[in-house]
Amino acid sequence: MKKVFAILSVMLVAVLLLSACKKEDERDKFVGTYKVIEKEAGYLDEEYNITITKSSSNTTDIVISGVFTWLQPNISCTGTVNGSSVTIPTQTYAGIVSFSGSGNLYGVNLSLGMLLTYDGGSHSVSITGNKM
Repeated sequence: MKKVFAILSVMLVAVLLLSACKKEDERDKFVGTYKVIEKEAGYLDEEYNITITKSSSNTTDIVISGVFTWLQPNISCTGTVNGSSVTIPTQTYAGIVSFSGSGNLYGVNLSLGMLLTYDGGSHSVSITGNKM
């Protein structure tokens, strides 16, 4: 009887430990507001804030709001998080500008590299900043 009780106790503890483990949402570390600097060769640097939230439509996506303020103050793009990296697939704004890119989060430091296509040419843009 003691043997059966010991086995059941071990099984109960194992079940409780396994059910207590919750997979961390990788997007959580990206969520917040960042003070960033956007740099593009031949243009003045732009300084502004962006906000990153979790996408409600996909469990691995984030929404980056407030990018490219020189186009429109409220432009948003979607990126897919994998660990501390984010991939931004090609997206088009107002049918005139398309962009894609990737980046990383190092603690509170965000770094994005974007490729914009407009006015018949491609432009490399870097966006770097810190979580506020």
